[in-house]
Amino acid sequence: MAFSGGVDSTLLLKAATAAYGADAMAVYLRSPLQKPRVLEVVRQSCQELGCALRIIDVDPLSWPEFTANGDLRCYHCKKKMYSCLTSQLPSGYKLLDGTNIDDLKQDRPGLQAVRELQALTPLVEAGLSKGEIRSLCREFQLCCWNLPSESCLATRIARGLAITPELLRDVARGENFLEERGFFGCRARLDGKSVFIALSQGDSKKFLENGLREEVINFFAKLNYTKVFLELSERASILG
Repeated sequence: MAFSGGVDSTLLLKAATAAYGADAMAVYLRSPLQKPRVLEVVRQSCQELGCALRIIDVDPLSWPEFTANGDLRCYHCKKKMYSCLTSQLPSGYKLLDGTNIDDLKQDRPGLQAVRELQALTPLVEAGLSKGEIRSLCREFQLCCWNLPSESCLATRIARGLAITPELLRDVARGENFLEERGFFGCRARLDGKSVFIALSQGDSKKFLENGLREEVINFFAKLNYTKVFLELSERASILG
């Protein structure tokens, strides 16, 4: 199955190992689109569940239709990545995907690629929402249950702005800087000149009370971003 290390794919992997035993395999697509620490969580979860892990390196930055960062960026990326996975499946095996029912309510072009490649979505078939999945991961004492989402770094780059290794590194550096100061689940969105910071629910007050304004401005100035904005609309709680 396609394994990202998040709560959705971890619950699905637990179910797959329970159903198929040693025949179940987690496949992680390593790329510049994820922070390096994600792989640590992937390895920990697979060890915890006793499931074999295969790591495949992919380079989305070599795909022009992806780096152009148009409206169908996610579709092109998912199609390429899942085509890579399905081409390597042994005869008779099916690719499992961790989409949940909440994902179906959002604008996710990548879901079209999932359908086109006929990947199975058991969490959708079971009618499970994100909140229910996180609760089940907690009940099963899985290490990921309270971790914030680690979505693709390219989602932080303004649509139409070409995706480069430098921009991806700036996103990762910015979010790591904020997380080191206790702002987990934050987002640092870039438009090439400015940074738009989105914090998790309740964190904006903490940010302002701690007087971090100058420190944050100076940090991003070193990355050549002269304007830093704090979004008033906070992100939903990671446990929501």
